[in-house]
Amino acid sequence: MPYGLSANDIDKLDQSVSHTKLLQKGETLYRQGTSFKSLYAVKSGSVKITSLNQEASEDVIGIYLPGEIIGFDGIATGEYQCTIHAIETSNVCEINLSEVQENIPGVSQQLLKHAGRAINHGRYARSVAKVSARKRIISFLLDLSDRYRHRGYLATEFELYLSRGELGNLLNLSAETISREIHKLEREKLISIVNKRRIQIKQMDQLKEILIAP
Repeated sequence: MPYGLSANDIDKLDQSVSHTKLLQKGETLYRQGTSFKSLYAVKSGSVKITSLNQEASEDVIGIYLPGEIIGFDGIATGEYQCTIHAIETSNVCEINLSEVQENIPGVSQQLLKHAGRAINHGRYARSVAKVSARKRIISFLLDLSDRYRHRGYLATEFELYLSRGELGNLLNLSAETISREIHKLEREKLISIVNKRRIQIKQMDQLKEILIAP
């Protein structure tokens, strides 16, 4: 986030950010319907975003990775529109929005860029829902890979902390379909399951070709 800010502005930003919020797996950062308080930056770990559906059960609508900012859903209405759960031990930095905007006027442009990325990711997720189960899973894995790569992490091997049921909920597929398609990709030697949750992408280019094929 501090990219393009002066050293003085970065010092001011540091004074407006708390680095002390540690979430254990399963803990909640904020809940849908609670009053907007702050934006949060994921410093380490990862969190999932859920939203209540008409049956009052939670739908998984996405995940956030290190370096990504959470909380834009609460700015317009003054209430958070979704719930954030840690899916592993995670460290988040609380950003006092009013203080940052007052002390560092130039930071607003940085925040708008993050908001734009969040909107684009939501549009991307809706478009993926229209394709086959195989392509939905491949698209999800490639999206994670790309986001890790942009943040300086290993792009070809990462933990998939969502359960098969949660991943199915996110991609609008059954848990059985998720398991079947993932194992099929493994048999084709396009990916490898290092353990129950760790995925290794072995044939990145072939996965991309499958995604764009008619």
